Amino acid sequence: MGVGSRFRYDGETVEVIELAITVNGNEAVLKDGHGRLMRLAVRELLLSDRACVIPDGPGPSSDDDEDVAGVVLSQLSEADQEEVRTRAAMSAKSSRVTDRGFRSWRRKGSRDRNTCLT
Repeated sequence: MGVGSRFRYDGETVEVIELAITVNGNEAVLKDGHGRLMRLAVRELLLSDRACVIPDGPGPSSDDDEDVAGVVLSQLSEADQEEVRTRAAMSAKSSRVTDRGFRSWRRKGSRDRNTCLT
């Protein structure tokens, strides 16, 4: 979150125009669609059910139904993480072998014009 971030707060779209450090904690100065300004604790903006981040681009969002893969993988035990790494390495190796075999077969097929490729 920073200057320029947009939120839905109490049903209205607001934009962060300034961040301030006060004796009460960090606060955001927000501007709504009518140009009105308000100050709100950053904690309220990020943790309240009254506020929702409006994403400015594609990608994961806090209200997604599914977790990002990195979050899920980080919750695995060390042994399970090692198993995932091993399987991923085996899958990558298999893909390279398949790709090399296809290229080899394609070169061979292009030399033999009488071969019917189906």
